[in-house]
Amino acid sequence: MAELFQVDDLGHLFISPAISDWSVVTGRGIDAVIDLDAGVDEGIPTTHNRQLYVYFPIYDDHLPDPVKLASVIRLGSHLVASGHRVLSHCGMGFNRSALVAGLILHDLGMPGPEIVSRLRERRPGALFNERFAAHLLALPPR
Repeated sequence: MAELFQVDDLGHLFISPAISDWSVVTGRGIDAVIDLDAGVDEGIPTTHNRQLYVYFPIYDDHLPDPVKLASVIRLGSHLVASGHRVLSHCGMGFNRSALVAGLILHDLGMPGPEIVSRLRERRPGALFNERFAAHLLALPPR
């Protein structure tokens, strides 16, 4: 069973490793999932108009396509700002999910150094990928 890690203060943005028990996700009221891992998740809830599922598999070894990434981030930050609960998840829940959640936090106004500190505090072991951490740290103020 995957553990969810809340990364914002209002309970609208989470990161996690791969999902095997969707009741954990729906039980937290999460209605949007950004899946960054290879392979579409099994057991995705299919109730009409309840779950938005974005499949954007990326690698840990380099930053993904900037235009596609920015589009996913804008969608995620718009959903969070609108009161939806968003989960960013990958295989282990340390790097790719943290990168995307961190970029959403930045789009919502949080500075890069605070983002990295928060993600590492709320998800111990997060952002051990120094390329992703450096990218977040270098983000200009909004």
